[in-house]
Amino acid sequence: MKKLALPGLILITLLIYVMYLSVGQQISYYSAHVACGNHFLSNRPISSILKEEARTKPFNIDWIDNLFYSLLRYSVNLDNQTISVDFGSVTTTMKYYPLFGCSPDLNKTLPVTQTKLSQQQPRKINEVVQSIIENEYSLDNGHRALVIMHKENIVGEKYDQYSSPNTPLLSWSMTKSISSLLFGRLEREGLILLDDRVFPDSTDPYRKLITYRNLLNHTDGLDYVEAYYPFTDFFKMFISKNIGNYLTNVPFKHKPGEYWSYSSAATNLLTYKLSEIGNQLGYNIQEMFQYFLFDELEIFDAVIGKDSSGNMIASSLGFISPRAWLQIGKLMINNGSFRGKQLLNDEFVDFMLTPVVLSDGTTISNYGGQWWLNTNDQEISPELYEVNYSIYSANGFQGQRLLVIPDLDLLIVRMGLTDGRTEWNNEGVFIKDLINIYAN
Repeated sequence: MKKLALPGLILITLLIYVMYLSVGQQISYYSAHVACGNHFLSNRPISSILKEEARTKPFNIDWIDNLFYSLLRYSVNLDNQTISVDFGSVTTTMKYYPLFGCSPDLNKTLPVTQTKLSQQQPRKINEVVQSIIENEYSLDNGHRALVIMHKENIVGEKYDQYSSPNTPLLSWSMTKSISSLLFGRLEREGLILLDDRVFPDSTDPYRKLITYRNLLNHTDGLDYVEAYYPFTDFFKMFISKNIGNYLTNVPFKHKPGEYWSYSSAATNLLTYKLSEIGNQLGYNIQEMFQYFLFDELEIFDAVIGKDSSGNMIASSLGFISPRAWLQIGKLMINNGSFRGKQLLNDEFVDFMLTPVVLSDGTTISNYGGQWWLNTNDQEISPELYEVNYSIYSANGFQGQRLLVIPDLDLLIVRMGLTDGRTEWNNEGVFIKDLINIYAN
């Protein structure tokens, strides 16, 4: 028995060690990406990041989470503009490239580009609105920015000590909505269509059916489940050296169009395929966003994190300023027009704001083309189901929001994080208070 026990013990030890290395790689990679952007783009000190961004409760079980946190060590090299995160013996280093973002590729060569300055947006502060914002900050210390725009005037705003209107802030899944806008710009330019096949030459019976409409609606059918802790599909994708290649080979669980599932994989596959169009035009994916979308919206400070191969992690790692989100909101509230120029086709705007309908006729009433839709159903819209105005939004982890209320010409931007995993706790009350002001 002793002879059998020793090999078994060795095998168990090896398995535990392999799991430790795998978890270490995932946690350190994630932490380094988040810290790199927050330090070099959002200008947050490491001391703040350690207290806030670094404590996102990966397992949501205090003693396990605290054990993980105790193994993390952060170090910054300002000369090289890198951040390294150690998880025990596993280290990940990210490098910040101006106007490109953070990447694990430490030897990238990029052209030097002059940064343009963003113009200040008009302000016409409403004292009642400002008092509501001040009260909200007293209730929740997780806010980074709260900005309200009414009829293209900022009527109330407040920022935390490290943030300003032009500070790029981690927007998490709000970035998905921006990816839809890039698709819409390319469609407007005649470069792509909603019902084009993503893999037209595939021999796989499901892969050859998937369209860009499926990716934007999250009816792609990929064998992928959205969850945010180690060993999940999200982390397997997130740490892959080439997200595009990884997602191109993910098998299918459903026929495209038959099943809806919120999916970072769908967004990252979308931007990977859009980057192929960019490559033909001579643009990398960041340049493509800038030329076709951000320049048109007078946004000059937005970047999105990349993998080792330069693919954009557009599901999650957008660093976008509050001012930029207001510009995006103005594009949406004006039905795809900005400064008198039509950037998106009317039909595409309608698509983004129309509930998903599956092939069997089932309607996903709170989701469109990577934009969330408010409903009068308490179960799926618990914060705002009682509101009788149309509301749609770009939403992100930890309560990132751009809310658009077109009938009131009202935009609401909230950036921050509230106690680890939790969302914006007072969202419904805050928004309804604002609606009451402008509905009368």
